[in-house]
Amino acid sequence: MKKKEIKKLKKKSSKFIDVLESSIEEAIEDARLNADIDYEKEWEFYEKSKGAIVGALEKFDSIQNSEKDFEGEPTISFGVNGTMNLFQKSAFTTGDIPHLNADTILSQQIVYQNINYYIPNAFLSARKKRYLLRKEDLVKGIEKLGFDTDTDIMVAMNLNVYGIDDFQKIEEYITRVPSTGLKNVLFVLPKADLPILKHKELEVSEQQEHQLGILDDDRKIYGSLIDLTQDANANQREKWKNSNIDFATDLKVQLTIAFITEVVWKANANVVQINIETSLKEQGIVNELSAIEKLVPKKETND
Repeated sequence: MKKKEIKKLKKKSSKFIDVLESSIEEAIEDARLNADIDYEKEWEFYEKSKGAIVGALEKFDSIQNSEKDFEGEPTISFGVNGTMNLFQKSAFTTGDIPHLNADTILSQQIVYQNINYYIPNAFLSARKKRYLLRKEDLVKGIEKLGFDTDTDIMVAMNLNVYGIDDFQKIEEYITRVPSTGLKNVLFVLPKADLPILKHKELEVSEQQEHQLGILDDDRKIYGSLIDLTQDANANQREKWKNSNIDFATDLKVQLTIAFITEVVWKANANVVQINIETSLKEQGIVNELSAIEKLVPKKETND
């Protein structure tokens, strides 16, 4: 074969390969753009989200007031909400690149940043007194408060018991709850002053706006997964117009886990906060045992 003909053949071959590569790339891109959400992956997102949020809220059942309402009493309330975020669409389509924890990352974020942060922090807003005690004075301080195992409760958050004298005297009466922000802290209060946790139903208009379906009816947890590549969801894309995302090339889904848990306290709840002194953190002046007042003051009687 002549040299000139060989060069001509190679040139044709090169063009064919270029066209083929371009066609393959276009086919792949078209498949990505038009890929349907995998039903099984979407269902996994809903199931695992429900399990994580319900499980996190259940850990606070132990500090739920036995009453359903504080009728006639002034109250203060604090809200804990879900959230929404964007995620790669490829994590929820068939046969694409797997994404680690795609079905749990949003619920884990909500548990850590919302539930385990705001519910414990509501105790700070409800407290009436605060003491800073040495480790060796903690149990004596609890006793000086007049703690009654029948009517009172101790709620601990990330309590380090190492070095606490006679801790076994109070250990069985302590209720532990998770907390993202509070460490080495104990709240003492009458059981009657515990908060009520109300799980509120979302407005129908909000459910419709975010295409929410109910995940758990008892705790009113909702969820949705919206494909933002679809023209039908253009109004959802508008919510992210300030995010500088090119949805034509950066394919996203909108994940939502929605709920409203209201933490309701009596305005006059008698909540005492006790922090334990540590050399690792400046917390103020340590209180002597003589400064501790009874949790429930003795009523004065008229002679």
